[in-house]
Amino acid sequence: MTISSKLLLSLSFFIILFNGLPSGYILFHERLGGLYGDILFIFTSLLGALLASVIIVQDRSKSLYVYVCVISNVMISFYPVYFIFVANYMIPHLLDITLFFL
Repeated sequence: MTISSKLLLSLSFFIILFNGLPSGYILFHERLGGLYGDILFIFTSLLGALLASVIIVQDRSKSLYVYVCVISNVMISFYPVYFIFVANYMIPHLLDITLFFL
Protein backbone atom coordinates (compact mmCIF):
# COMPACT_ATOMS: atom_id res chain seq x y z
CA MET A 1 0.00 0.00 0.00
CA THR A 2 1.23 3.45 -0.81
CA ILE A 3 1.32 6.35 1.62
CA SER A 4 -1.78 7.93 0.08
CA SER A 5 -3.70 4.66 0.39
CA LYS A 6 -2.71 4.37 4.05
CA LEU A 7 -3.78 7.97 4.64
CA LEU A 8 -7.17 7.42 2.98
CA LEU A 9 -7.74 4.21 4.90
CA SER A 10 -6.85 5.84 8.21
CA LEU A 11 -9.19 8.78 7.47
CA SER A 12 -11.97 6.33 6.69
CA PHE A 13 -11.26 4.45 9.91
CA PHE A 14 -11.38 7.66 11.98
CA ILE A 15 -14.73 8.51 10.39
CA ILE A 16 -15.94 5.06 11.42
CA LEU A 17 -14.78 5.67 14.99
CA PHE A 18 -16.31 9.14 15.20
CA ASN A 19 -19.64 8.29 13.59
CA GLY A 20 -19.88 4.80 15.07
CA LEU A 21 -19.83 6.04 18.64
CA PRO A 22 -23.10 7.44 19.96
CA SER A 23 -21.39 10.74 20.81
CA GLY A 24 -20.78 11.38 17.09
CA TYR A 25 -24.47 11.10 16.26
CA ILE A 26 -25.46 13.14 19.29
CA LEU A 27 -22.98 15.86 18.35
CA PHE A 28 -24.32 16.11 14.81
CA HIS A 29 -27.98 15.85 15.78
CA GLU A 30 -28.08 18.13 18.81
CA ARG A 31 -25.57 20.78 17.79
CA LEU A 32 -26.61 21.15 14.16
CA GLY A 33 -30.33 20.42 14.39
CA GLY A 34 -32.42 17.47 13.35
CA LEU A 35 -32.46 17.54 9.58
CA TYR A 36 -29.12 19.24 8.90
CA GLY A 37 -27.32 17.13 11.51
CA ASP A 38 -28.70 13.90 10.08
CA ILE A 39 -27.81 14.90 6.52
CA LEU A 40 -24.26 15.84 7.56
CA PHE A 41 -23.92 12.59 9.53
CA ILE A 42 -24.97 10.54 6.50
CA PHE A 43 -22.70 12.61 4.23
CA THR A 44 -19.62 12.06 6.40
CA SER A 45 -20.31 8.32 6.60
CA LEU A 46 -20.67 8.06 2.84
CA LEU A 47 -17.53 10.19 2.44
CA GLY A 48 -15.67 7.64 4.57
CA ALA A 49 -16.97 4.86 2.33
CA LEU A 50 -15.88 6.81 -0.73
CA LEU A 51 -12.41 7.39 0.70
CA ALA A 52 -12.00 3.69 1.38
CA SER A 53 -13.38 2.60 -1.97
CA VAL A 54 -10.84 4.63 -3.97
CA ILE A 55 -7.93 2.72 -2.48
CA ILE A 56 -6.15 0.38 -4.86
CA VAL A 57 -4.71 -2.60 -3.02
CA GLN A 58 -2.37 -5.10 -4.64
CA ASP A 59 -2.14 -7.45 -1.67
CA ARG A 60 -5.18 -9.69 -1.20
CA SER A 61 -4.87 -9.84 2.58
CA LYS A 62 -4.94 -6.05 2.95
CA SER A 63 -8.01 -5.69 0.79
CA LEU A 64 -10.08 -7.04 3.71
CA TYR A 65 -9.46 -3.81 5.63
CA VAL A 66 -10.72 -1.78 2.68
CA TYR A 67 -13.91 -3.84 2.40
CA VAL A 68 -14.51 -3.62 6.14
CA CYS A 69 -14.15 0.17 6.09
CA VAL A 70 -16.50 0.54 3.11
CA ILE A 71 -19.19 -1.74 4.54
CA SER A 72 -18.92 -0.25 8.04
CA ASN A 73 -19.29 3.31 6.77
CA VAL A 74 -22.29 2.37 4.64
CA MET A 75 -23.95 0.60 7.57
CA ILE A 76 -23.29 3.54 9.89
CA SER A 77 -24.90 5.91 7.41
CA PHE A 78 -28.26 4.17 8.10
CA TYR A 79 -28.17 4.97 11.86
CA PRO A 80 -30.38 8.10 11.63
CA VAL A 81 -33.01 6.26 9.60
CA TYR A 82 -32.99 3.41 12.12
CA PHE A 83 -33.28 5.75 15.12
CA ILE A 84 -36.16 7.66 13.55
CA PHE A 85 -37.95 4.39 12.71
CA VAL A 86 -37.54 3.06 16.23
CA ALA A 87 -38.65 6.32 17.86
CA ASN A 88 -41.71 6.82 15.66
CA TYR A 89 -43.00 3.28 15.10
CA MET A 90 -41.46 0.63 17.31
CA ILE A 91 -41.54 2.27 20.76
CA PRO A 92 -45.18 3.46 20.58
CA HIS A 93 -46.25 0.04 19.30
CA LEU A 94 -44.37 -1.76 22.09
CA LEU A 95 -45.86 0.61 24.66
CA ASP A 96 -49.36 -0.12 23.37
CA ILE A 97 -48.75 -3.85 23.65
CA THR A 98 -47.27 -3.72 27.15
CA LEU A 99 -49.88 -1.29 28.50
CA PHE A 100 -52.66 -3.44 27.07
CA PHE A 101 -51.53 -6.39 29.18
CA LEU A 102 -51.25 -4.30 32.33
